[in-house]
Amino acid sequence: MKKMFVLLCSALISVGAFAQKGEKAVGVNLNFGTTASTVGLGAKFQYGITDAIRIEPSLTYYFGNTGMFDVAVNAHYLFNVAPKINVYPLAGLGFDACRYETLVGDVYNGWDIDKKTDAAFKFDFGGGAEYEITDNIAAGLELRYEVISGGFSQFVVGLGAKYKF
Repeated sequence: MKKMFVLLCSALISVGAFAQKGEKAVGVNLNFGTTASTVGLGAKFQYGITDAIRIEPSLTYYFGNTGMFDVAVNAHYLFNVAPKINVYPLAGLGFDACRYETLVGDVYNGWDIDKKTDAAFKFDFGGGAEYEITDNIAAGLELRYEVISGGFSQFVVGLGAKYKF
């Protein structure tokens, strides 16, 4: 087990970094969240702080009766594992505003829809991979878990595309 751990650490250290310091990109995401139980559409901006570290502020809106607006800032540590393929762990903080509707009442008194809005802070962690289609365009897949205060935590699967400039 110890040998496997040392081998894994050596492999990760020897992998080159992808992002260039100061590199910028804008993109879109299509996400599915398990708590929102619906699809979300988002926008993101990426900025390379160092050759291996970038930050990514993002905004996502999850559609449906239970709408959720997600604002987050995640940090990525990039590993170039093959030509044009990069993987990264991520961690970050954010804020969610949720709108949900509940059917209240009974058969005798009638039914009504109770609408509520809730806000919560969150912590994200997970990972992703991206493939450079051209020098300026990349597509990616991201898996993350969002620990949201108030018990609304969710697993998110996201597909994205970005344009580097």
